[in-house]
Amino acid sequence: MDKLAANTALSNGVGSDVIELESGQCVVIQCHHDIGRTFIRSVRGEDVSSGCKISYRGKLLSLGSDEATGQVGFSCLDEGLYERLKVREYLLFWAELHGIRTGIEELLSNIGLAGKASERISKLSYSERRLLGFARSILHDPELLIWEDPEQNLDLESCMIVRRMIAELLRQNKAILVTCSTLEQALSISNRIYGLTGSSLAPITIQEASEFIESEPVPGGDELEAASGEQHHVPRLSKFMVKTEDKYVFLDPGEVHFIESIEGVTHLYTQAGSFACSWTLAELEAKLKAFRFYRCHRSYIVNLDQIAELIVWSRNSYSLVLNDDKKSRIPLSKGKFEELKTIVGL
Repeated sequence: MDKLAANTALSNGVGSDVIELESGQCVVIQCHHDIGRTFIRSVRGEDVSSGCKISYRGKLLSLGSDEATGQVGFSCLDEGLYERLKVREYLLFWAELHGIRTGIEELLSNIGLAGKASERISKLSYSERRLLGFARSILHDPELLIWEDPEQNLDLESCMIVRRMIAELLRQNKAILVTCSTLEQALSISNRIYGLTGSSLAPITIQEASEFIESEPVPGGDELEAASGEQHHVPRLSKFMVKTEDKYVFLDPGEVHFIESIEGVTHLYTQAGSFACSWTLAELEAKLKAFRFYRCHRSYIVNLDQIAELIVWSRNSYSLVLNDDKKSRIPLSKGKFEELKTIVGL
């Protein structure tokens, strides 16, 4: 991307954390909403610092010139729209600025707004406005897309449109960088994820794949029990015990919606809140097998009785929607999709 200039040094006071971007790849930054906004503003060249930089094709990205800026497409949460314009008029306005004369109708169809082309922007729903913002960001065929929290507060249909857009842009060998506030969303969008705090950037790691393999039965175990002619019935409590930092907590399995591992720390989510647990995900998986819990992802265990919906984003991306107040969405690994269908009788 020669048109995007390279900085020879980082700005004063800015850390050395750099996010590497390549064509045909999507990188997700999982962070708090306010931190993500600061990051987007810093990338756009505004007078703020996020503590990290973007490198594209081996060069630090600089958006100090109009020519360089034209090679990037932005979509932000607080993006202003000309509400008096109609949808088609709005895109035509930006098309003229970029010297583009065709492709508007196809773009409207791809983002699900063909039926809203003559609608004033002021009458669009929140999700439709965001889709229009995504359309504007790709109108000039940029090499690099930077989107702020693309699925925040979107309805399900719009989320699916966004996922299709990302897949198509990657097929076109575009580079994509998105921020998001939830790990579930990050995991279901890409496998290249960074965690950004107020002062540091670090890759987010997930449980090792080896932990995802169910333990083998003890050889000869069944034969030995049959030969002894005895069956040992071990009393089991209706609750299970969770080890936290300084105590043990007894929880009703039915109250646990899902379990998540973040940077090596295990969290249990219940109707009453969340608990940080000292046991690993693999250890909890073994303890919860008798309570209808399922390892749906290397970083997640889900209560099967809490699953309300299964969303198919693409052939390789799935999410489970839970029956809790937040309608939590949990990633489902590609390799576990068919297995789960068998378990639940689909």
